[in-house]
Amino acid sequence: MRTPAWLALLLLLVAVGAWLGAPGRGLPLLPGLAGSLVFVSDRGGVDALFVRPLPGGTDRVLVSLAGPVGEPALSPDGRVVAFSSGGRIGIASVATGELQIATPGAEWLDASPSWAPDGRSLVVASRRRDQARTDVHLLRLREGSEPEREPLTRTLGLDETSPVMSPDGGFVVFGREEGLVRLELKGSRSRRLTTGFRKLHSQRFLPSGRLLCLWSEGKRYGIDVMDADGKNRETLTEGSVCYRTLAPSPDGRFLAATFAFDLRFHPLDALKLRQTEEVRLLDARGAALGVLARSWSHSNHSPAWGP
Repeated sequence: MRTPAWLALLLLLVAVGAWLGAPGRGLPLLPGLAGSLVFVSDRGGVDALFVRPLPGGTDRVLVSLAGPVGEPALSPDGRVVAFSSGGRIGIASVATGELQIATPGAEWLDASPSWAPDGRSLVVASRRRDQARTDVHLLRLREGSEPEREPLTRTLGLDETSPVMSPDGGFVVFGREEGLVRLELKGSRSRRLTTGFRKLHSQRFLPSGRLLCLWSEGKRYGIDVMDADGKNRETLTEGSVCYRTLAPSPDGRFLAATFAFDLRFHPLDALKLRQTEEVRLLDARGAALGVLARSWSHSNHSPAWGP
C-alpha cells in the first residue's frame, strides 16, 4: 500500500523535528571537550538557565524564575554562575542551584555581569531606573548584604555595554558606539581599541589574554581576535553566518556560539516551522564542529563555558 503524500510529509517533518530537538546530536567526540556549559533556553515557557556537563552530560535546570533570566557568566572556578533578570543580578551555585539575588533592581538596573579573576567582584552595565544610558559599574560582593557599588564610567549621552574584566583584573573592556574601549582600573585611563566600519560586540578574553569579538558590517558577519591593546587584529571568520554571542572554552581550544541565522538558503530551512537560535560548537578558528543545544520550537542561546 502506497503511503499518502500528506502522511509522508508529516513523517518527514516529525523526523526532522526529532533531529532538530536533540541537543548535541551528531556532536563529535573531540579530545579536550570538557567542562560545564551553562546556557539559556525557553523550553519551559520562559527563559531559564540550564547546565550540562561536557562532552555528553544531560541538561539540568539550574535557575528558573517567574520572569526570564539571561546573560550567564560562570565564575573563574566554575562553582557559581552570575546572571541578569529584570535589572537584577543573581548568583547561583552550579552544584546545588542555591540562589541569591545580589542586586535588587531598585535604584540601579544591572545587566551583563562579568567576573573578576578572584571571584569576589563583578563588572556590570548599569543605569538608574529613570535613565536610558548605561555605564560600567564594579560590584564588590559581600556575604549577606548588597554589593559595594563603584561607578567606573560616567559618560553622558553614550551607552557603555557588555563589560568584561581582563584575566589579570587590571582593566575592563566594554562596548561604546559599536567599538571597543579599554579602561584601566588604576588611574581610570581609557582608550579606544578599535576603529573602522565593523560593529563589534560580544567581546570575550581567551585564556591567552587575547580578545575575541563578533562583528557585523552590512550583510557580512564574522569573528575577530586581537591583542588586549587592540594590536595584531586578525579576522578568523567572515561570511553570511551571524552569531549573537560567543564563549571560549576554559582552555581556549573551542568556542560555544549562539547561532542566530545564515543569509544563505539551506534546504532544511524550508522544513522549520520557525527560526530558533541554537548553541553551536566551533573550533578555535571559528569553524563549525557541531551543535551543543538546538530545538525545533524553542531557542537555546547565550552559552557560558567553565571548568
